[in-house]
Amino acid sequence: MPDTLKMGLKLLLITAIATFALALTQMITEEPIRVQAEKANDEARAAVLEGAEEFRSLEISERTYPNILEAHEGLVNGNTIGYTFKTTNSGYGGQIVVIVGIDSEGVISGVRIAQHAETPGLGAKAQESSFYQQYSGKSGSSNLSNDDIQAITGATVSSNAVTGAVNHAIDYYLAELVTGGDNQ
Repeated sequence: MPDTLKMGLKLLLITAIATFALALTQMITEEPIRVQAEKANDEARAAVLEGAEEFRSLEISERTYPNILEAHEGLVNGNTIGYTFKTTNSGYGGQIVVIVGIDSEGVISGVRIAQHAETPGLGAKAQESSFYQQYSGKSGSSNLSNDDIQAITGATVSSNAVTGAVNHAIDYYLAELVTGGDNQ
């Protein structure tokens, strides 16, 4: 048997074993990763809508609201106390995923940055409470302007992206939840 054929068979065997090992690892870790991601989502929802004991998922038209990834109704003893929204918007380094809470009075109850690829030391400061706490207490009765929020120095694009993501949540809230969803 020629040496090149032997070497090719060895490489094929090594590749097959490595592929099997990777597939097995993925199967083993898939469920724990999903559970951890759901736990992180639950914690973020609870952080932006304090007091909610349960979250019920809402249906979203992906075509009408492409920037809304998820929406949940926050409940206490079966009564609605507000809503949480997972939204996305383009930042300087890529997509920024934001969790927004709006209480039953139409006031923004909290904002958290769930995921981003912004520049460390600049746009990444959007994850600091000194930035995202500015949104709490603002009215959700209309979109926020960039003047309503103190931008991060040197990271205006990232700051504006977070405000845009919050505005996506406000748009959905006003169109679908306040008016009863007549706009779909």
